[in-house]
This record gives sequence, C-alpha cells and structure tokens, in this order.
Amino acid sequence: MRKSLLFSICAVLFSLFSASSLVAEEREYKYPYQESQMTYRNVTIYKILDQKDAYIVMYSKGHREIGSIDIPKKWYDQSPKKLQFRPLQKGMSSYMTVFYRNGEFSHVVLTVPVSRDAAVWGVADSNVSVNPDKETLDIVY
Repeated sequence: MRKSLLFSICAVLFSLFSASSLVAEEREYKYPYQESQMTYRNVTIYKILDQKDAYIVMYSKGHREIGSIDIPKKWYDQSPKKLQFRPLQKGMSSYMTVFYRNGEFSHVVLTVPVSRDAAVWGVADSNVSVNPDKETLDIVY
C-alpha cells in the first residue's frame, strides 16, 4: 500500500515537472534580445586631490603609468548627475568607473573611502589650473 502510494506521488510530481519544463521551452519573450547601450571601464585610483572647482584624480593607466584627470565639482549637482560617489567597502582599494552610452561619455562613479582622512584624499595646490566648464571626460587608459 505504502509503496503504491509513494509511487503514485512520485509519478504525479514527475509529470508536473515535465509539463512545466515543456511550457518554459515554448515561452516567447516580450522583447527581443538587445545588446546594452551602456559600457564601462574601471581604473584604480591612487590619489584624489580636492581643488576649489574640481577633483584631480590620479589613476592607473596600463603598463605602470599614472594618469591625471580633473572632474568638475559642478557635475555632482547637475541633473542628471555626471559625478557620483560610492562608499568603499572594507578590504578594497579605491577605483573609478567611467560609463559610456553608445560610445560617448555618460557619467563617472568614484568608489572611495567616505572619510577624508584616508590616504587616497589630498588637497591640491591653489595655483593648479583646471577646466571647471568642461562637459565630457576625455580619459586615456
């Protein structure tokens, strides 16, 4: 009695799972497959120098080189934001993510420690010239 009851329960469960797999195979998707328009690049940040109108970011380029780029502070207040900050998780090193939409610059995200006492933060000389009115980020990797 028990064996036949157990066998019938297994048979019912098997038929339910096999029927659901057939339905899943025949399912049509609402939207066709499309490649994302967004791409990104990550680079390691060595130092961020705070200046009156911009952040000067020193980052890692390929083959042991150091690059430098200035990011206007006004990008943080614009809508949509071109500059965003993300808190750095414990055990990780600071990095910068540059996002592109259709191959053109979209926005940049700096993942850095929240505390300005961290070694990655610094203060730039007041005589350093930056372009606070630029609208795009031309970065060399």
